Amino acid sequence: MNQIIELLLLLLFSSTKFLFAVGYMLTDKGYSYPFTVVTLIVGGTIGVFVFTFFSEWVNKLLNKLIKPKPSKKVFTRKNRFIVKIKSKYGLYGIAFLSPIVFSIPIGCFLASRFYSSHKKNITAMLIAVFFWSLVLPLIKVYW
Repeated sequence: MNQIIELLLLLLFSSTKFLFAVGYMLTDKGYSYPFTVVTLIVGGTIGVFVFTFFSEWVNKLLNKLIKPKPSKKVFTRKNRFIVKIKSKYGLYGIAFLSPIVFSIPIGCFLASRFYSSHKKNITAMLIAVFFWSLVLPLIKVYW
């Protein structure tokens, strides 16, 4: 029973805070490389699908509730970073950095906010999740 709960928590972590799940699984818990990779891929994939469609709903709600005001925009350090990634690298830059820098929910929200094609958003996010799921556990294998 404890193993099922632990697996569900790992899937929840990898669908929301991907890097925390990797960090937890890389400690001496005795997880094998294939188990770690499969768990990260499954959890990350669940997170991408859930948060992509949830972000679509949130964007529609925000557009209805918040009417754009003609005001001076305030650019913070974080806003500049996000705009720089979007303008320089596009959707694939957002997707590539989402699992490790932002988080999967924030990355899905940004991708759905800036780009309207759900098929491209999901594909890019899944490629990033697969990539990081394969690469990050190698730290434990080779370190």
